[in-house]
Amino acid sequence: MNKEILKLNSKNQSVWIDSISRGMIKTGKINSMVEDGISGITSNPSIFQKALSNEDSYDEDIKELTESGINDPKKIFHKLSIKDITDACKILLPIYEKKDKNDGFVSIEIDPKFSKDTEKSIKEGIYLHESINQPNVMIKVPGTNEGIPVIEKLISLGINVNVTLLFSRKMYRKSANAYIEGLNKINTEKINIEDVNSVASFFISRIDTEVDKVVDDKYKGKVAIWNAIKAYEDYENIFSNKNFKDILNKGGNVQKLLWASTSVKNPNYEKLLYVENLVAPMTVNTVPEDVYKEIINNEIDYSSFKNLNSNNSSESEIIETDQLNKITDELLEVGIKLFEDAFDALIQEIKNKIS
Repeated sequence: MNKEILKLNSKNQSVWIDSISRGMIKTGKINSMVEDGISGITSNPSIFQKALSNEDSYDEDIKELTESGINDPKKIFHKLSIKDITDACKILLPIYEKKDKNDGFVSIEIDPKFSKDTEKSIKEGIYLHESINQPNVMIKVPGTNEGIPVIEKLISLGINVNVTLLFSRKMYRKSANAYIEGLNKINTEKINIEDVNSVASFFISRIDTEVDKVVDDKYKGKVAIWNAIKAYEDYENIFSNKNFKDILNKGGNVQKLLWASTSVKNPNYEKLLYVENLVAPMTVNTVPEDVYKEIINNEIDYSSFKNLNSNNSSESEIIETDQLNKITDELLEVGIKLFEDAFDALIQEIKNKIS
């Protein structure tokens, strides 16, 4: 196991990789990362689009599927992605079992075009869960208002959920409460509540990219971490509540905060800015491959949850609440659009391969 990842694990933080492809599975790259200490995998339409356009490892499967009479690009994508996620789940299953079913998950996203359609999202979430049929799969649900009842419903059915595209504390709190409501509705005679898990993917770097345009220089590169720290305070309040303790007593799990989008977008910032400063118990940091390489190849003395707002400035001195809310709301809409565009691009890539 890599000693740098082990350092993070010693702080009770998991490190997941935000990348997957057929090639990574076939060549043993995923296995190698797992040996280093990576204990989870996340995917999204952008990741699959990149894999389809950069690898020929899918070509044979696409040919076989079309020859069998399947010509719908989305159905072909489902077949391809379900196979990749299923294979990855099997690789991580020993970790899932070793960590008492609290780690070792692989995430797959609902069609982003359903982000504002509750019923279609629920239907696709159930379809993906049943098709993959692995205990350590997580279904990614966008943190939109329409996604909140999706979280609750899937959790109530015993389906693990990764709430994605969370930028604001308001939407994070809604997603956490939806998870709790879902746990409360589980039929414990049919579903073991101990087997149901969720993470809340709270996005980091994209916030600084936008906020840096409007804050004083002394706060640039700091607001996203400050926002995450505040979300962690929300997490502690929600899951230490006496109402949740009843669920804990039944064997229920807390919904871990997951730091997403942790590669720096500003080249002037330290490459591990969003790793070094977001070390907190019961969290996950999901990193792209470039950040993963930085972690394993650099010796870091990780402290526990550095608060970069060390001058004790009040919230209003950093950025007005309404202004931050406006930015995070816009980031959610942009994030959905980016995933929709990536999904369109991967469907077009499949069409190109078919022809």
